[in-house]
Amino acid sequence: MAGEDGFDLLKSLGRCEFEVIFVTAYDRYAIQAMRFAAIDYLLKPVDIVELKSAVIRAIKQHNLKQGNRQLEYLIEVLKIAPRKDEQRIVLSTLEETRFVRPDEIFRCQSSNNYTTFYLSDGNELLVSKPIYDYEDLLKEFGFIRCHQSHLVNKKFVKSWKKKAGDFLLMDGGFEVPVSRGKKDEVRGILLTKP
Repeated sequence: MAGEDGFDLLKSLGRCEFEVIFVTAYDRYAIQAMRFAAIDYLLKPVDIVELKSAVIRAIKQHNLKQGNRQLEYLIEVLKIAPRKDEQRIVLSTLEETRFVRPDEIFRCQSSNNYTTFYLSDGNELLVSKPIYDYEDLLKEFGFIRCHQSHLVNKKFVKSWKKKAGDFLLMDGGFEVPVSRGKKDEVRGILLTKP
């Protein structure tokens, strides 16, 4: 390198996104190489086993840095992600696409491959997707699948009624059936504190 050495080159590059392995005929540069966070410092003539070992360490170090950058990116995304009470789901009907907060959904009722969303303001939205497409999505917002055809928002459940079967009495007086297979699970969810 005309008038420069590897250290001058590294200084001119600034921040390095790669790993460095020094190969030189002089052992006097070892401490300076370590200051540049070199993975290894190999003396000429290079031993092929030492070179392979240094390259493997460089690959591992590079992958570790990549993983750390991905984690930093994820943390940044989570910092700007909307709070749970600001999140909305998309409900597409024939007439419109609505963006609805989960806490505005009173209950959902399925009819084959369609789901009707009953909103707390009294509106109803018919969506051409089956109810199971929404079950996992809404579970984290306190929704309970109490029946094959029904998904209810826990915060609107007033009481559990037992008359010719089990029913959840919702705000506004609406009754939603609880299937025999779901009874214990629903009771367990309703009895746990939010």
